[in-house]
Amino acid sequence: MVTGQHIVVFDGLNETEEVLKAVLEPQGCRVNRLRKQNTAEVSSYQETPSIIIVHDDDSSDSTTNQLGWNEVPKVVIGSVKASKPVNTSASTRFLIQPFQYAELIDSIESLLSQPLSTH
Repeated sequence: MVTGQHIVVFDGLNETEEVLKAVLEPQGCRVNRLRKQNTAEVSSYQETPSIIIVHDDDSSDSTTNQLGWNEVPKVVIGSVKASKPVNTSASTRFLIQPFQYAELIDSIESLLSQPLSTH
């Protein structure tokens, strides 16, 4: 299901990247991690991912939009106090911390199985 897909963990935890690599790379998916504080890495990143995993951070959303990724499906991981943002779409999933990695994998697979929208 995920063969050839590219997932970017944006400002996520090392563990999130490691688990996704362990589970999804054997299925043919590539997983990369970008850190907002490494501006050279972020600004030079050329490839548009299939899905972005974002740990709830207001500036992460603006950075992904600056990269032209505002239409890329996202999984947003946040705290209980961070309620669902107003700008929601069918291509965004929300997980509340603490979360189970099985929930994250299910969210990714659900987004990857959605038909591509045409604008």
